Amino acid sequence: MKSGVVTKFKVMLIAYRNIDEKIRNIITRYSVCNIKDKEQLGDLLLEQTNYQGSGRDFNLNDRIGIYLGWFEEQIRGKLDEGYTLDIIEVHKSYGNTREELLKALDIEYGDDILVLDIQDL
Repeated sequence: MKSGVVTKFKVMLIAYRNIDEKIRNIITRYSVCNIKDKEQLGDLLLEQTNYQGSGRDFNLNDRIGIYLGWFEEQIRGKLDEGYTLDIIEVHKSYGNTREELLKALDIEYGDDILVLDIQDL
């Protein structure tokens, strides 16, 4: 048996503003959570405080609750700056192409698209 960690998902926190719908659709294709303001973030955090899942029953809602916990400070900071944020979850079978695309958009669009964090699960 191999030792080490097996990555199943890449989870990315993306912030964006002042972009057209076509680019927004590219960014959010694998979005599991969209956050537009602090009130919505507060509601999401309240909804996600009860982690029911365990083992194979650990579902997307359970994962979103964890992601919100990881990224909460970064989300709050970027909401203050007028960004919309998405948590993107991509299965390992997609490889790194989605990550590379989002990083390329980050470079091309400057401050209008930001890849804030990437976590491997």
